[in-house]
Amino acid sequence: MCTLSTAWNFYEKNVLSLKTHKSRVSESGRWKHIVSYLDAEIVKDITPIKIMTLTTALKQIPLSPQSVRHCLSLLQRVLIKARKMELYKGHLPSIEFPHFDNKRVRFLTKREARLLLAALKDTSQLWHDIAYLALFTGLRAGEIFRLRAENFDNGNKLLHILDTKTSTDRSIPLTPQVCKLLRTYLAKSDGHPHLFHHDDGKQIDQVSKKFREAVDSCNLNKNVSDRRNKIVFHSLRHTFASWLVQEGTQLQVVGRLLGHANLQMTMRYAHLAPDQGAKAVAKLRI
Repeated sequence: MCTLSTAWNFYEKNVLSLKTHKSRVSESGRWKHIVSYLDAEIVKDITPIKIMTLTTALKQIPLSPQSVRHCLSLLQRVLIKARKMELYKGHLPSIEFPHFDNKRVRFLTKREARLLLAALKDTSQLWHDIAYLALFTGLRAGEIFRLRAENFDNGNKLLHILDTKTSTDRSIPLTPQVCKLLRTYLAKSDGHPHLFHHDDGKQIDQVSKKFREAVDSCNLNKNVSDRRNKIVFHSLRHTFASWLVQEGTQLQVVGRLLGHANLQMTMRYAHLAPDQGAKAVAKLRI
């Protein structure tokens, strides 16, 4: 008889152990929430009603809608893995995920970007350079942390991003300034597998508090309560995309540079170029 503990121990040993330290900590924390509020120890006893009760309890902690979804997603993955490995052979419960619009909408103005980069430079050249790279490539934090020498094509001024979140490789054109920055880190890598790393040689696996402190010192989140409007590291990726659209770049091109799985993900930026459709139609002739 498969218990939740059995399913989790297998998942933790064979799946979670292969992920980053940050992921291991996050997933373990979510699992503690799950087992604290899920009134069932045997997998077959997990019913849709008990999952609904769990969802309500998680909301009342309170966890954010995104955090609740992460917890339910983890529970689903653990159970699916248990059945796939034949630890459990019964039906899996239906899980209803909460619906919400959690997309961040705010991006930096050119002035705010200069302020943030200046604040970072005063405290950490490394994090100034990482933020600068994110602003001018749209890379996710994890993609930057995983960059290796072989990703940088100096001759063609490209960054080749492999093994991405969407499993679709992409190549990003680089400005001369970004190429110069990457050449600097390449020259001083001293055999380290990653271009960016801590002074002690350890791989960077999460955004430093220095970034958050720089944001605070610039008052970029002052009086902002809605998390969708807060400036976080991922806002640099949104800023890259928003600037491109404002400069007239087609949404399909922006989507390819960001590595979006579909155009729908890129459409969040469409409002930044309301005249593009009118200008395109105005060019029609017969």
